[in-house]
Amino acid sequence: MLANLFERRLDIPIDSRLEEHDELLLQHLAEQLLARHAIPWWLPFRYDDSNDSSSIRPMDTRLILVEGCPGVGKSSTAQHLWRQLQRAGHTCRWYCEDEQPHPVAPTKGIVCAKGFKEYGTAALRRWRDFASRARRSKEIVVMEGHFFQHLISPLLRADVKPTRISKVVTRTAKFCAPLKPVMLYLHQPDYAQALRRILNKRGEQVEEQYIRQADASIYSRRRSLEGFDGLVQSWIDAREIMEQHLAELDLPSLSIDSSSGDWEGTYQRLGEFLSQPVEAPPLVKPAALAEYAGTYTYQRNSTPRRTAGRSRFGPDVARRVGGLPREVPLHLKQDIEFTIAVENGELVMRDYGWLWPKNELVPVERDVFDLRSWPFQLVFERDRSKAIVAASRRSETTRWQITGQRYPRVEGGSANS
Repeated sequence: MLANLFERRLDIPIDSRLEEHDELLLQHLAEQLLARHAIPWWLPFRYDDSNDSSSIRPMDTRLILVEGCPGVGKSSTAQHLWRQLQRAGHTCRWYCEDEQPHPVAPTKGIVCAKGFKEYGTAALRRWRDFASRARRSKEIVVMEGHFFQHLISPLLRADVKPTRISKVVTRTAKFCAPLKPVMLYLHQPDYAQALRRILNKRGEQVEEQYIRQADASIYSRRRSLEGFDGLVQSWIDAREIMEQHLAELDLPSLSIDSSSGDWEGTYQRLGEFLSQPVEAPPLVKPAALAEYAGTYTYQRNSTPRRTAGRSRFGPDVARRVGGLPREVPLHLKQDIEFTIAVENGELVMRDYGWLWPKNELVPVERDVFDLRSWPFQLVFERDRSKAIVAASRRSETTRWQITGQRYPRVEGGSANS
């Protein structure tokens, strides 16, 4: 078996007589290579004992689905898994659930579509095309939220019967079957508490948007669901459909209760499930983090956007007619200042603008940090004296939003306890 391992995985020809006489030497060498991660095992191995010969083959899974209701930790888990696979030497792509354009999201939302049938058909077509492309690629895809959450919840808000929702989910699973997907399902028993915690973090605007969307749905109006309690109940009903399909679909899956907040333990369980070694992110001491703290600034284009039946500049603003100047500049720039500080041993960015009010920074390498749960990195710039003078936002995975803008540092900061 060890000779097979070296020949298949390392392209090292091993003489059968050598295997007979030096099995212990080969075993020691294999253990050393595994300890140093020279052989990137990333998924469980299957042992094939047919024809009286043992061989080891890695499962060729191309799709990892990360699912659950909003606020249970899907984005941070998907981001962590994407980084772990990269560190193990794999070509990997993480699709954030809010990313635009998205390979499997219907181009029209359920509200703009001509009924739920058009929406379901568009979703199936997108999944079919994605699966076809993924089969021809060696890339491992981490797909967040679009197999269950963004497929089931829009149909449920339109009060589509569960049997029809089940047909869409089942057909989607059939399209993905050649990719041999695995599912990581996160949940929290007390969902009202989980949702309240995440909405407090994301801000009042996000909470108002969630409640407004839920209150306007056919599902909530027919059941008299209103406000925060109605929002919680609608997601609990969606969770029941998710867990029903989790039990019925023939997918290797791991269900994790994330209510404890023990993310190190959660990531350890993920590593065991996927046979993926878990590597901690680079450790940066608080004293070293303090040099990144400070106030940074940038200019945001605040020109009003065109809406249906209105001028681009609003209903009360005259358009340019007969050579007359506009009352609102075409490019209205607004100065934005945001802060980065050390809180509880990690960097935290506040008041950036269109992100959440508070965003944690996870170290990737020197002067490079991931924005937790977002597909963006913050890269810091130093001058000749090695002092931090600016930062910029970039993305390794997506074209969503403008990246590369430089944020000059206007003043330094200090660490907070």
